[in-house]
Amino acid sequence: MNEEKPYVELLLSSANPHTSFLSLSQTILEADAIQENEKKHLLHKVVDAYEEICQYSCR
Repeated sequence: MNEEKPYVELLLSSANPHTSFLSLSQTILEADAIQENEKKHLLHKVVDAYEEICQYSCR
């Protein structure tokens, strides 16, 4: 797995990246063990990854 873009690879390896994006985002939001500032950081990475895979699919 690409150490720099693990979420891109994770979403691209999914049968349905759009559903995986939603599920992963929801899991992060609902995780009680993750502090709010870390949730924001993780969600930002997931959104960036989703935007990148959307660019792949638009080509």
